[in-house]
Amino acid sequence: MSDTHFLDSRRARGLAVLVALLAAATLGWINREALLPPEAATAAAGNPQLAACLAERVGAVDTMRAEAIINDAQYAAFRTRAEDYCRAQFPGE
Repeated sequence: MSDTHFLDSRRARGLAVLVALLAAATLGWINREALLPPEAATAAAGNPQLAACLAERVGAVDTMRAEAIINDAQYAAFRTRAEDYCRAQFPGE
């Protein structure tokens, strides 16, 4: 038997690395929207008509929010509707 304490062993260090990796992966998953480009932008990249529609419709919704015409809950619903409308009009490849 060894005189080393468990916390000084290689297994404990390996376990600590595993916990750190899991924590980093969890933080990445929680913040995935901030780390990855928005779906609308990537979908519109290959379809200029879709990009123009999204810019117009979502831009109008953003303006309504900036002018305090709609609240945050309405903003989410209006933005989703605008994106769905544009995707229905100009489906991507």
